[in-house]
Amino acid sequence: MLDFLRGGNAARKSETFAELTIERRVLITPSSTIAIANIALIAAGTIKVTSRRMLAIALGLLVAGALCITIAYNLKNATLVVLGAALLGGGVIIALFFLKANKPALLVTTNDGFTSRFAGQQCTLVEVRRLLTDKINAHDERAAYRINFEKGAIQALSIGHVDQVGAVVAGSNNQVMAGAGGARIGTADSYLHATNSAGAQLGNGHYAAHNGYHADYSQLLPQIVDMQRFYAARQDTHDIADRLGEVERLMRSGTPTAGSRGRLGQLLGDLTSILGAYPGVVQVFQQVGRLAGF
Repeated sequence: MLDFLRGGNAARKSETFAELTIERRVLITPSSTIAIANIALIAAGTIKVTSRRMLAIALGLLVAGALCITIAYNLKNATLVVLGAALLGGGVIIALFFLKANKPALLVTTNDGFTSRFAGQQCTLVEVRRLLTDKINAHDERAAYRINFEKGAIQALSIGHVDQVGAVVAGSNNQVMAGAGGARIGTADSYLHATNSAGAQLGNGHYAAHNGYHADYSQLLPQIVDMQRFYAARQDTHDIADRLGEVERLMRSGTPTAGSRGRLGQLLGDLTSILGAYPGVVQVFQQVGRLAGF
């Protein structure tokens, strides 16, 4: 009776997603909302997924085989018939035996037995499992994240996990709010600025003169360079690598102008938002911001 009232949905015991948002008390997928209190199991596993490359090859062979047989029928050519049959057979074999491939996945099962499956990069799956485990174990309602498993990107949304960089822009005139403890970095349009008044002391001990000064980032440059190389080596994180590359260039220049410091602050804000789930990385961005005078 219950199965009938549910319209047969009870038979659907799992679904695969590429994105996940972790909110205060719920997990949000593209088609469902899961109460964290109802989670029974979080586990690592593998799932069968369709290989786009194999699917393209199978379709190509099937189309080529059908075309060969059609031409052979019109030309009465036995050779083309054999070739077409071979192509069709190859396409069928690939579709039956090679179309599906095992892929690492994070499995989240609720008390009703339904499993939400998230397929992606192994390192991302491990990190998301740790974040969820820590959140549940600590009853931490402040922890919130947005995850894209295909890109391997984890974006921290919570003020509890995005540490203060030192200043946050507020208002339509981009006023700087100093000492906003634990404030969350905003969008790309809201970025950090150093005070530009002549002779004002900046956060790293330098003094502004004619709206310009040179900061020494040499101690932090190696860490930024290592990060940039790491993300540049991955095909799905080139946007992060590009931002880090620009941060590196600005740091090497010493950010002598208000414009260069403002751009550095914007990039630090973007990267803090994207990589906020990694406290060690955020700490490096904080240190760069302090040297820039934020």
